[in-house]
Amino acid sequence: MGAEMSTFPILETFSNAKSTLSSNASVFAEWLPEHIEKFARKPFLISHVLAQNALFQLPRLERLAKAIHAARIEGQAIDAQLKLRRDKPNLDALQAMSCWGAKSPIALSKERWEHELSVLFNELDDGRSTISMMLSFANQVDPEFDALMGQIIGEIAAATGLCASDVAFKGMTVIVSAPRAVTPYHNDREQNVLFQIRGVKDVYLYDQNDPFILTQSVIEAFQIGNDGATRYRAELAGREAVYRLEPGLAVHHPALAPHWVKNGDGVSVSLAVYFTTRSMDDLARIHQANSILRQLGLRPAAPDLSRGSDRLKAAFLRSLSGKRDCDRALFRGLHRLKSPARQLRGAWTLLHPQRPSAA
Repeated sequence: MGAEMSTFPILETFSNAKSTLSSNASVFAEWLPEHIEKFARKPFLISHVLAQNALFQLPRLERLAKAIHAARIEGQAIDAQLKLRRDKPNLDALQAMSCWGAKSPIALSKERWEHELSVLFNELDDGRSTISMMLSFANQVDPEFDALMGQIIGEIAAATGLCASDVAFKGMTVIVSAPRAVTPYHNDREQNVLFQIRGVKDVYLYDQNDPFILTQSVIEAFQIGNDGATRYRAELAGREAVYRLEPGLAVHHPALAPHWVKNGDGVSVSLAVYFTTRSMDDLARIHQANSILRQLGLRPAAPDLSRGSDRLKAAFLRSLSGKRDCDRALFRGLHRLKSPARQLRGAWTLLHPQRPSAA
């Protein structure tokens, strides 16, 4: 959801949606100077007031899950998606945390999906489940969640000095998962704040700026759309920082920071609110341009927005991509260069940019 687009088809039937918080209530308890200094650079814990919010009770989340799935079926959802996975049995700890193959996707039937979802939520409530639910881009289908997301990002902007017009894309995902469930090692293109609402979980975060943990080649592969490029390696053991999340605590994830998560002994409900800035998207586009040049046998340097040539790479792919109106729009320009003739013309533009007036 970009800065130029604040509504979605399914939200157009609602008006004046407001956050479920009282008009003068803040989501974050307090922003300390160390939080502001670390934001977008390093992880940190911060307190919040969402633990008792009625939006995150299981019956309300069941309604949200059904709304997301219905929107998907009816073709109204842009990015919103309900992802259901069940943990595979008899896996050791390393297998469970290092690969998404440790989870089996759950498909809902066309005729009885509402009943099947109700059964899954009942199993979660009874503590009998081994599933994880991701209610992705809930803000696109439910006006109350959309209003809450807007409030959270507004508070972040007010505290950190982020300019609202610099936000390129934003969203929120509710994660409902079974006791002892594990979210495998991965990273995200957005920076986010993960709020713990119910239950306890440990978040294992790794330094995105450490080239031993995250190489430029892995970042480039990830930024051209290979979501599985970031893989756990045994030699990363001990390089993580562990954050214990309980209801009322949140952890900030810088963009690209690899992480994995392990639940405690109870059902967990978490909320992830995430966004990119225009400069973050431009860095991703420079990686995409470099990937094209690398396919031509060249060896471009790592992205650097202070270089005029790299700013032109970003501008070229941005012009091909068009409006940042959905999650996959970041890759639209890259996909439009797929034809050989267009790729050659694009490569010529990248190799022979017109000199900017101010580099």
